[in-house]
Amino acid sequence: MHLTGCQDQKKQPLDEFYTEVAQCEKPDSRENGRVMLSLIARLRALPDERRAFGLTSHLRLCLLAEDSWKSPGYVIVSALDSRNYTIEYLMPQATAPWSQAYVRGEARSEDEAVKMIVTAMEKSEGWNQRP
Repeated sequence: MHLTGCQDQKKQPLDEFYTEVAQCEKPDSRENGRVMLSLIARLRALPDERRAFGLTSHLRLCLLAEDSWKSPGYVIVSALDSRNYTIEYLMPQATAPWSQAYVRGEARSEDEAVKMIVTAMEKSEGWNQRP
């Protein structure tokens, strides 16, 4: 997967942001940064040709289909530690019960989180018709 930081947060690249978090004084923040860096590396290693742009928001990683903060956050990932991930995806308008409806799930391992993120990218339909 081609995962890069969104151009609108270029003053602090994606990896640099989570590296800084991983070096915080607070143990919870350090764990969050470490886990998110590992997850980002795993996503980049996937044999998936889609391009995703990461935008950070309150330690969460929002995956966008376009390189702009105006793009919908089709997939939102957060992690407390290596056993507690939350994955959300924006439902397609045609099937959503209301505007901006999200589906949310929890993963208990990095492997499960990676699978859920890939599924969320597919189910959100945000990457349909994009190279």
